[in-house]
Amino acid sequence: MQEIKPLLIEGNLDIYFQPVVNLFTGKVLGFEALVRGINQEKNLIIPPNVLFELAKKEGVLIEFDRTCKDLAMKKFKDFGLEKDFLLFLNVNSETIDLGLAGTNWIKKRIRYYGINPKAIVVEISEAKIIHTDKLIAFAEKYLNYGFSIALDDFGTRHSNLERLIRLDIQYLKLAKTFIEDLPNGEKKQKLLEVIDILSQKLDFLNIAEGVETWEEALFLKQYNISLAQGYFFSYPNPNPREALFLAEKKIKELELIISNKLWYNTYEGLLPSS
Repeated sequence: MQEIKPLLIEGNLDIYFQPVVNLFTGKVLGFEALVRGINQEKNLIIPPNVLFELAKKEGVLIEFDRTCKDLAMKKFKDFGLEKDFLLFLNVNSETIDLGLAGTNWIKKRIRYYGINPKAIVVEISEAKIIHTDKLIAFAEKYLNYGFSIALDDFGTRHSNLERLIRLDIQYLKLAKTFIEDLPNGEKKQKLLEVIDILSQKLDFLNIAEGVETWEEALFLKQYNISLAQGYFFSYPNPNPREALFLAEKKIKELELIISNKLWYNTYEGLLPSS
């Protein structure tokens, strides 16, 4: 079984970047940073959920979480992305529930790397957090640092509307289950209409996760969901510039499909009137 400490010591961790795109401007807004473990002997890529579970079992969860963030900030800076894009950083939900997150550590590190706090979006998987009060205290502290807050995987597990009311968020990331097979999901489409109204009333932007087809992207745009990420635009990539190129190429493809009405015969009548 893979152990986490050798990965930390030997530096066998890398950060992959997945673009978050604006469907209306045709631009990339930023990148979500996703850690990967590299097992050199077996030539394996270890996903983040496995890595964090190993870190928890070995009692190095905080150290590992900080290492991931530090690597992400360094790579974001090294590629010269800090002036034009946002960096979406995940915060491990268990560290919030245990009251271990929200120290000054990250504030010091962004200052060290010379990154403007406004370029940082802290992603919280609030669906996995049991204690709402600790979640709110954490979010308020990070907002005071100048960061933006995104609620991740909204609509699963412990997520609820009370938290939308009590939290000051800038982004709401819609779980993949809302987006999957969207063109054939009438209830999902109606739900998107409601979420769009909520976002306007509560002043946050929606980000659709797990977008895998141009049809899903088309429906999202028609239902006024402005931001999206997923395999359709780019798989997580260790080279953010390459991910940027691929995403921009896909955005142009989507715009061509829309302008030529290649979808019209199939989906005309299913989409809301613009």
